[in-house]
Amino acid sequence: MASIFELEKPAFGRSSTGKALVTAANVAVVLTAAESVGAIVVHTPTANQTVTTPIGSSIIAELGSQAQVGQTFEVTVVNLGGASFTSTFTAGASGVTVTGGGIVAHGTSVTFIGRVTNVTAGSESVIYYRS
Repeated sequence: MASIFELEKPAFGRSSTGKALVTAANVAVVLTAAESVGAIVVHTPTANQTVTTPIGSSIIAELGSQAQVGQTFEVTVVNLGGASFTSTFTAGASGVTVTGGGIVAHGTSVTFIGRVTNVTAGSESVIYYRS
């Protein structure tokens, strides 16, 4: 017999089938909307570089028509770069905020938890919290 958890429809329009793997050598990375709601970014910079989210409305659109305030997701940035080079997780042009510091030092990883804060058309927003 199925449990109630197997029978319920999720409360959001996009179900996760796993995390995308994004690999990048010495380049700045601009994540797609899909990567911004579930990715492992393996970055190998040979100079300080950035990993940038798209704008908030693109992220909300990726979550689907049932996106809601409070919905969460994760992005992990792994820095495999040289001894002093950083990967900096940074917000897209509008509707996204990164709190707690976005710098990922070499030889470390940081998981950022994204949380939907507004789904109103034209005002969509997401905050990523460093965990």
